[in-house]
Amino acid sequence: MKPVLGVPRAATVLATIVVAATAGGTMVALGDAEEAPSQSTAMRVRIAAQAAESALGLVKPAQGWTRLPTVPLRERRLIGSRAVESGNLSHEERAKLEAHATLWVTRSTPRAILAYVRSRLPHDAKAQGESTAGTSPRPVGPPGPNTLSEIQRHEKVEFWSQEFTLPPASDVLRSRALTVYIARTTGGRFVIRLEGRAVWEGVRPSYSLLGTNVHVITITNTFPAKRNVGPSSAIISNPSLVQELVALVNSIPVFEDKGAEFSCPSEKPETEKPETMAAGYFVLTFAEQPTAVALATLEGQPYACGESFLPTISVPGHPPLELDVEPALVKIINRIAGLHLPQG
Repeated sequence: MKPVLGVPRAATVLATIVVAATAGGTMVALGDAEEAPSQSTAMRVRIAAQAAESALGLVKPAQGWTRLPTVPLRERRLIGSRAVESGNLSHEERAKLEAHATLWVTRSTPRAILAYVRSRLPHDAKAQGESTAGTSPRPVGPPGPNTLSEIQRHEKVEFWSQEFTLPPASDVLRSRALTVYIARTTGGRFVIRLEGRAVWEGVRPSYSLLGTNVHVITITNTFPAKRNVGPSSAIISNPSLVQELVALVNSIPVFEDKGAEFSCPSEKPETEKPETMAAGYFVLTFAEQPTAVALATLEGQPYACGESFLPTISVPGHPPLELDVEPALVKIINRIAGLHLPQG
């Protein structure tokens, strides 16, 4: 799962600083990107561990839950750490995963357990779907297709799980979630594994981070005049607007898909068919003065959906670096430059 799309990452910079400060970090001005505590891998691991622990702490045990020190031997194949460690995470996400778990046993039904957990979570938590697994000790029914309810009536369900995604709470995190695993045990009881998870984003190379010496941003685009995007060369020199755009660009993480499913954050408008769209891209040039040599350039394409169209930042003397998709980038460019770059 990628960071929340459609929300300006710059808006969470303060949360990142607060988390880093409470973890023993030192607050640093945004322009001093190379010294920021959040750029330390060790600090990111620490922030992710704290985020996972806080996710787990959202759910206090219900009445009738008894704490277990370890997963009973019989249930380890279903909810032991090895059984649930990978989930739907990519290889890259597993390498950056921090998790904390607690174990309980209860006579409450799985439905009641999941309902209780949901009631303890914030309103912006999103359920990602419940899954079950089990065995069918007797025939499902007559030959041919059977409905889900028919299968469930004949199936002895032994395992339930549901994941609730939570706001990352820090700009250095890719995702944060609480997952509930339930396994049937003996005597009409059920074993519960509650697991808080957080995946941290990889550290941006220091060379790719823009500094306080950026005072002018020139925005060009290749869209034809019939698209009414606006002037191909728009110059932004207002200090507050320059800082706003620099902050957003600095907060976009490196693209680290590594095999995970890539999803488009925004779709093309239904009224405009792909075959009639005029393709185009935009380039941001960052400099100290309008006529000065570029400190860096960022090239992107609205409607980008695919690894080859990810926004790419280029700094003289260094290889181009692909960044993650950030829909807020086009929105901010349009607002501060008075352009009309297409948006989904």
